[in-house]
Amino acid sequence: MADDSASSGDAAGETWIPASRRPDGTWRKARRVKDGYVPPDEVAKYESKGKQWANSFSKLPPGVHEEENKQLTKNQKKRKNKKKEESEHQRCEVEEVTEKLQSATVSRTATAAGTVYTSNPDDLKLKRVKNLRKKLRQIEELQEKIDSGELVNPEATQLEKLSRREEIEKELAELEQEA
Repeated sequence: MADDSASSGDAAGETWIPASRRPDGTWRKARRVKDGYVPPDEVAKYESKGKQWANSFSKLPPGVHEEENKQLTKNQKKRKNKKKEESEHQRCEVEEVTEKLQSATVSRTATAAGTVYTSNPDDLKLKRVKNLRKKLRQIEELQEKIDSGELVNPEATQLEKLSRREEIEKELAELEQEA
């Protein structure tokens, strides 16, 4: 009973599904089923109304027809090539910058606050002068508070700051003479 079509069996309401070959090459046996049975392989996949509606539209952007789709892919290729060229250009720029950085020299200047790296010593002097003037202003404000009685018991850090006044004035005078 392994013919090509389903045949009626001996008993009423029975049908035979003939033997068939599976996709992997093995054989499926013939089997007896009830009338109206449809094998799972042959059942259409369920699709909701929304899915059917979405599939009814073209996958292309609005206004583009199937013939124009080939042109669209050409444009996409152009964009990819342009991006590659830009990335190569950026890579070349990065290599140039790294070469310049390797050949550049940086002067090292020590200050009371620590080590500062700069390429222009004049800028460093101006910064240092500004910093020293600020410290002197803070020391004067602190001294005024102590003299007026607003600050009765200064902390150890405040006393240390007051004791550094002469050093700061001396360093500021030296820097102003050099400039």
